[in-house]
This record gives sequence, structure tokens and C-alpha cells, in this order.
Amino acid sequence: MSNLLGIALSGVRAYQGALETVADNVANAANPGHVRRLPVLAPTAGGGSLSPLERDLLTGSGVQLTGVTRATDLLRADSLRRTESDVAALASGARWLETIEAALTGPAALATPLAEFLAAAADLSADPSSIAVRATFLARADGLAERFNASAAMLDRMRADIDAEGRVDLARLNALGLGLADVNARLRRATPGGNAAAVLADERDRLLSELATIATIDVRIGERGLATVRIPDAGGPVLVEGLNAHAARLEPSPDGGLRLRLGTEGDDVPATLLGGTLAGLSIARQLLAETRNRLDGLADRLVEDVNRVHRAGVDLAGTSGEDLFGRRIIAVRAAAANGGDSRISASLADGAAPPDMRLSWNALSGSWTLARLDLSDSVAGPLPLELDGVRVEGFGTPRDGDVFTLRAVAGAAGIHLRALGPAEVAAGAAFLADADANNRGTGRVDLAEAPASDPSATPPFALRLLAGGVVELRDATDTLLASGALGDWLAADGVAVRLAGRPAEGDHFRVIPNSFGGGGGAAARLAALRTDSGPQGSLEEASQRLVTGISVPLNATRSRLEVARGARDAAAEALDAVSGVDLNREAAEMLRFQQAHQANARVIETSRQIFEAILAAGR
Repeated sequence: MSNLLGIALSGVRAYQGALETVADNVANAANPGHVRRLPVLAPTAGGGSLSPLERDLLTGSGVQLTGVTRATDLLRADSLRRTESDVAALASGARWLETIEAALTGPAALATPLAEFLAAAADLSADPSSIAVRATFLARADGLAERFNASAAMLDRMRADIDAEGRVDLARLNALGLGLADVNARLRRATPGGNAAAVLADERDRLLSELATIATIDVRIGERGLATVRIPDAGGPVLVEGLNAHAARLEPSPDGGLRLRLGTEGDDVPATLLGGTLAGLSIARQLLAETRNRLDGLADRLVEDVNRVHRAGVDLAGTSGEDLFGRRIIAVRAAAANGGDSRISASLADGAAPPDMRLSWNALSGSWTLARLDLSDSVAGPLPLELDGVRVEGFGTPRDGDVFTLRAVAGAAGIHLRALGPAEVAAGAAFLADADANNRGTGRVDLAEAPASDPSATPPFALRLLAGGVVELRDATDTLLASGALGDWLAADGVAVRLAGRPAEGDHFRVIPNSFGGGGGAAARLAALRTDSGPQGSLEEASQRLVTGISVPLNATRSRLEVARGARDAAAEALDAVSGVDLNREAAEMLRFQQAHQANARVIETSRQIFEAILAAGR
């Protein structure tokens, strides 16, 4: 009789615990971090009878709830973490690439001001004597330079924003590592198979999922459920091991991206970024650096091509042209701790390439000091100050210790229109050609730039077609400078000439310096830069490649992101099929355990009735 009561009592207790486990699943069905709990039921272990009224445990009869397990699949969980890492990397990269593309297209595109500048050059070639047209040309040149400056500034701000976002993600990574180490410590103390251990395991998996969105991780679950995490795989450095979490640092990589290092600074090791938001930021930063370099390259090419043509031309006074664009400017940055209200500006002499400098105010001496950062040279006194071609001016009231850094910037950030007036625009060609009035053919002379090769050659130059199609080029002293066939380029001092068309034998042409500044030959050559392909294509093609350098990887990233999201969703469904709470399944389990609980309760009631009947029969 006592054995019957003991069996029933163990069943009531065991199935009561099982029902509580199912109820916990139902209550947390909507919690995405909850892993389905499974009650573990086992036969009662053998023992010894303690009194005549207790069941004999030697028979091993009855049932007990030995613990609670989590319905999880480590392989599927690892697969989900890796796909989540891929999605996070691609989504982060796509978001930043879209931002970069937007900065290079639409209202901020270089194509529009570049086209306007080249169109203004074409207008100037058609009407080179108009001051209004020349002023418009300079305005278009200034607008193009400013657009380069603005694009460079936007890209630099984006790099700073990417770095700031990287620091936020790095802080999350370190915080999650510490949190996981703390969970490992609590798991170590928790009773295996208990509900507390299951709750801690859920928290551990949640932290692992968040870590996987920052960087690709390799996870090993050891004794008592303690997690060991490495980045990015089993051969990578340790982020969390047992109760210890190693610090992570982020630094720029040589290719312009980001590099993660784990461990104490000075003794840390690199960890490859294969996925997660940090990998996406690294890729975006690398492509941003490449875009910035291409932008600088385009600016440098524009300066080189335009200045070369402009120097080869002459202005309205017949004077040889100067550079139209400058290459460098001085960027001034005030220290964050400055307390005064001084406003500092700096200008750069033509051709100067100064080192980085520091401007500081000393209230005791009442003077400014402009010094190279390496302190190899300096000047002191009231503003303005000059050093290495840098002239510094300012106004406002400084405070003792105020500091400004000065740095020469080139490329897209440094391009600027030099201080030229409309009459100084070198629109005319340095040489002009005309045909003798007695020529019988329809030949023409093409002119091009050529290096100064023979200062003794005296202009004007004469070009004549001889018998047999031979062309001679002579100077004013009738000295033969060059000869060749019809259509060949012949070089004089500072000009190359070519006789083309259909000239007749004996036809004569003159090539004279453009001392009066007329014509728009140089402006026409500027306009021709639109279609001048050269070894790297035209300027417009180069500006288009600047955009396609981002749009192509952006489209590829979007396509990969769609595939990665599909893989992530499939992995999530596969894990949910094992770990997720299905209310229909839980309802069936609850019904089963309720029936078992009720059956054991009836056994107890029946045992009571039998026991009472036996006692009544003995009276």
C-alpha cells in the first residue's frame, strides 16, 4: 500500500514540474530569446525503506523530474549566427555605400560643374574678346573648384562618421564580451539541469547573437554551458574564455579599411574581420578611401591639363598665361580647448609646399608664434606672420595658450581658382597661322603646344610645300628648323605645326607669335579637354568612373544582401523548428502531462479509500 502511495506521489510531483515547464514555454512564446524547455523525467533511483509507511525504494518504482533541458541544436545556432553576421556586414556596407554614392551624384555631382566649365571654355573660344564671357569662364572655374572642395569635405566627414560608428560598435563588442564572461561565471555556479541554468543559457545565446552582428565569431560550448569565443574562427584570437574577456581595439588598416586587434595593447594580435557591422564599416571605409584617391586624382589631372593649356596661351595683352588653378591651400584648425574668439586665416605663396605648422598665443609676451611642428624654425610677433610661404592673418581676442594647427592640403581639397582678372584669362593661342594671299591650294596649318627647344629660332616661322610633297619649316633668318611629309608635325621653338588639307606646291604659310592677344585658340583647346581621351580617358569619363567606382560595388552588395537575408531566414526557420515554441505542440504536451497528473492523483485517492476500508474492516 505504501509503495502504491509513493509511486503516485512521485508522479504527481514530477508531472506538476513538467506542467510548470510547459507553462513557462507558453508564457514566453513571443519572446525571441526564449529556447523551448523540455522536462526530463526518469525512474526513481533505488534506495532503502525508511519506515513501514514508506515505499520500498529498492524496487526503483515511481518517476521523478530530474531536470530541464533546452531544445537547441548547436550546429543550427552556429549557422544562424554566421548568416546574421553576413547580413549585418552587407547591410552596414550597403548603407554607407549608398551615402557615398549620394554625395557624388545628384546636386552634389561633379559632372554638372565640369560640363559648365568646359562649355564656358567653348563660349570663350567663340568670343574671346568679351569681358563678360571671360568673367563667366572664371566663375565657372571657381564653381568647379568649390565643388571639388565640397566633395572632398563630404568624403572626409563620412570617414569621420564611419570611424565614430566603428568606435560605438567596438564599445558594444567589449561590453558584450564582459557580459558573456559574467554569464559564464554564473553558469559555472548554477545547478546543471535547473531552470536558472536554462535562463542563463538563453542569456548566453542572446549575447552570442549580438556579438555575431558585430563580428564573425567561432563559439565552443564547454562544460556547464560555458562559452569560448574566438574571432573569426577556431584559429583566431580569443575574445572570451571562461571568466575572462579580452579587450578589443580598432585601428585603420593600410588599405584604408579597419583592423581589429584583441588583447592588451602592445601584446595584442590581429583578428580578421569576415562579417558583422565592423566588416561592413571596414569595406565601406576602404572604398571611401579609394573614392577619395580617385577624386584627388581627377582634381590633379584637371589642374595639370587646364594649367598646361592656359600657360601655353596668351591673355588680352599678349602676355603668356599663368596657372589658372592653384594646387594647395592652408587648412586652419582651432584646438578644442581654445578659450578666445580669434579667427585665423592663412594664405599660401605660389609654388610653396610648407610642412605642418602650429600657431600659438602667449599672453605673457603678448605675441603669436608660428612654428613648424618639428620646431626646426619659427617666427614670433604680432599678426600677420610669414613662414615657408605661409602668411597668417587674424582678428579677435585670443586667450593665453590658444593654439591653431595649419596644414597644407592638396588634391580635391586644395584646388582653387587663382586670383586672375578677366583680361588675364589666356584664351588666345601663343601662335597664329595665316596663309599667303597668293596660295593656290586649300591647305591649312594646325598648331599645337611644343616645348621650348631652340631659343635661337627667330619667329615668325615660315611653312612651305615643296616638290614631292616635302614640307619645310624655317625661321625669320631662313634657317631650316625641320622638314617632313605633308601631314607630319614639325616642331619650332614653343610650337608644333602641321600642314594639312590640299595645299599646292609652293604654297606659303606664316606662324607668328600672338603678341596682341587675339583669337580663342587656347580656349578651344580647353573645351577640347571634354573629349580628349588621353591614356585615362576624357575628364568627363574620369568623373563618371568616380561614380561607377561606388555604384558597381553597391549594386553587387545589394544583390549579396538579398541572398544573405534569404540564407539567414532559412537558418532562423531551421533553428526555430527545434528551439521555437509551438503553441499547438505545447497544448498537446500540457494535455498529456495533465492526464498523467490526474491519473496519479486518482491513484492516491484510490489508495486512501483502500486504506480506509482496510482500517474499517479491522474494527
